[in-house]
Parts: sequence; C-alpha cells; structure tokens
Amino acid sequence: MHRFKAKGISTRLASRPQWVNPKDRIPTWNIVTGDKVAIIAGKDKDTIGEIKSVNRATNTVIVEGKKLAKKHVPMQPAAPEGIMRTELPIHYSNVMLLHPDTQLPTRIDRRKVTKTLEDGRVISRWSRFVKGTEIEIPKPVRKYNDQSGEENFTTAPDDVLAVTYQPDLTQPPFPLEVLKDLRNPYKKL
Repeated sequence: MHRFKAKGISTRLASRPQWVNPKDRIPTWNIVTGDKVAIIAGKDKDTIGEIKSVNRATNTVIVEGKKLAKKHVPMQPAAPEGIMRTELPIHYSNVMLLHPDTQLPTRIDRRKVTKTLEDGRVISRWSRFVKGTEIEIPKPVRKYNDQSGEENFTTAPDDVLAVTYQPDLTQPPFPLEVLKDLRNPYKKL
C-alpha cells in the first residue's frame, strides 16, 4: 500500500490486486471482452451481464454494472457527493458463458476447426462450442468508438494527387538569421 501513497494516489482508488502464482493462472481462456455471461456465485448471482475487461494475471473479469462497490473520493463533477460506484473484479470460475439459442448458462468445449478456402489453403483455429453439441459460440465483434467510418475517407483522391508545394531554390527554407546561427561554430543553440 505504501507504493500508492508515495505516488500520491489514494489506496481506495487503486488497491493492489490479489497476486496469483503463475502456475495457478488459467492457461486457456474461453471468455473474452464483450461476451454475455451469467454470474453463478456472489452477490449478483443469477444475473446476466457483458464482460467489460479481462485480467489474465489475476484470473478475474469485470462485468459491466455488476458487483458494484461505493468508493469515497474527493468532490468532483463525476461524483458530486464524493461517492463513486465502480465494478469490482469477479473470479473467472464464478461466470459462465450463455447458450447462443436459449440464453442459459452452459459449459464450454474448445475444439480445433479446420476450414478450406477457395484457393486451396487450409486454415485452422480454435473455437468455442456448447459442451456435447455442435453449436458454436461466436466470439463478439470488437467495438471501436474512437472514429467513425467516414473519417477514413475525408480527403478526395484528386486533392491528394494535387501538387501544393512549389519549392523556391533561390531562398533557404528557413529565415536567414537561423542560417547565420547555424554557420557560426561558436554559437550555443
């Protein structure tokens, strides 16, 4: 805890995570960010939520809007009363993926799926299935909110090809005072 106090951070805001021995870490994760899961233990038992983040070092996940705790913080616009509600981590074993059709908690089976493309290449990947069936659980599509699709094509191709800079070789590309300073070997820049 002293590490946080030395940095000037409140230990209530940034508590040290529980250390997990590397041999006890889960080697293959079936749950990824964006999955819909059911919480099977804890104070939010029998509720459904979406995975907000995954911490593989501590074997925990954060489910959006679940396992909320009150954190007392200094007064700020986000927390006018000085109390913020944040999600706390939930252990990986306390959540289960949902069946894609029935939306009930289900066990998962990982299998290697091979697929042959039109050009003859064979692609193999690991996929998630409902245990004992051939129903595949698709991975969620990532959400990117930093830019919309229109921003990628803001400049017209004709404008890109137009030459807008005409160099003048009679004058240096910077003021003459800078050129004099650069030529002086005794000048400290």
